Amino acid sequence: MKYIFLLFFSFSIMGLAQKPCGYKDGLQEGNCKDFYDNGQVKTEIEWKKGKKEGDAVFYHDNGKVNAKGEFKKDFKVKEWSYYDKNGTLTAKEVYRNGDKNIYDNSFTATFYSPKGVVEEVSNYKFAKLHGETKLFHKDGKSIKQIGNYENGLATGKWKVFYHSGKVQRETEFANDKWNGNRVHYREDGSIEKTEVYKDGKLISTK
Repeated sequence: MKYIFLLFFSFSIMGLAQKPCGYKDGLQEGNCKDFYDNGQVKTEIEWKKGKKEGDAVFYHDNGKVNAKGEFKKDFKVKEWSYYDKNGTLTAKEVYRNGDKNIYDNSFTATFYSPKGVVEEVSNYKFAKLHGETKLFHKDGKSIKQIGNYENGLATGKWKVFYHSGKVQRETEFANDKWNGNRVHYREDGSIEKTEVYKDGKLISTK
């Protein structure tokens, strides 16, 4: 799943060294910038009472926007967008942080191909895949695969689909391992074969 970059980015930005900016009562305050060695702005973040609070923009070293969004109490909130060095949108995150005053880094991430077609929509919580994940065929509309994660581990029944929308395969997961039936279907809906797994190991085939 395409989450390594976003999660790495989420953690790495928290540790960026900030250039001295405004302080109030000994706490960082106001608009703070960090720079690349070439003088190009690297980050621009609003601070309040020592915490990231407000708009934030991260730049590539060529000056193009890398990511932009909003912080609240040091947590990402609302919608974040990510771009490559050419300015092409690569992903979006929609955060639920702050809803009902809960901050658990939960968000829905949408990943795009270079042509702007949706490739994946996944849910996260506490920096782990959690909830439904969908992968799409190249048209960005028909679902290729769908399933659920719990604390980063695949769980329950996962389905793979033909481009026509017919089920190609159903697999039962437990703790990120095949566990139970794995049924392969022909496109006409008939069963090609059924495999039975336990803790990731093949037990039988029929």
